[in-house]
Amino acid sequence: MDITIHLETEQARKLEYIRQQTNQEATSVLSSYLTVAIDTYYQEIHPRDLEHLANDHSVNLRQSKFIGCFEGPPELSTNSKANFKTIMNEKNDHC
Repeated sequence: MDITIHLETEQARKLEYIRQQTNQEATSVLSSYLTVAIDTYYQEIHPRDLEHLANDHSVNLRQSKFIGCFEGPPELSTNSKANFKTIMNEKNDHC
């Protein structure tokens, strides 16, 4: 597929700089970076991949506004209030 694009002055200046620094033709530079950009964007929006990511809880947590997560003993949530009090008491004992 042939595509014709218009580069803004700043884009053209940057492309020329990259071309000079890498000793590559402009078409080679654009082709390689366009391939990466298309592949990356395709992976973001491809329905099958999105369905897979929707079922991946760790991906969902990383993309949410969830503050953080950690590992701990299995009974941590059961004893969370007692554990919190212990941690806060230990913190206050060091002050």
